[in-house]
Amino acid sequence: MSKKLHHIVLIQFKETIRSKEFKRIEDGAVTLRDIEGVNDLIFRENVSPEKLNKEYSYCLSLWFANEQYRDEVYLPHPIHQKFVGLFVPFTENVLVFDYWD
Repeated sequence: MSKKLHHIVLIQFKETIRSKEFKRIEDGAVTLRDIEGVNDLIFRENVSPEKLNKEYSYCLSLWFANEQYRDEVYLPHPIHQKFVGLFVPFTENVLVFDYWD
């Protein structure tokens, strides 16, 4: 069985974000699926009852078959760059964590 490179982005949004801005971000996250090599993209709100999320309220999760798709296709891709420009101004903190499964 081949390994998967998981790419996890935890997002702490600013308290001032409005619903129409969030909707644009949510719609923008879905466009990342159009990038070659992106698999099983999920953008979801934290629902853990443990209260250990350190104010990270959303998670963007996807995986790649290899590092080349992440590093050479996804990261520099115009769709990804547009999404980063869209959501980062509305964040307090972003945490990126990648791992092999």
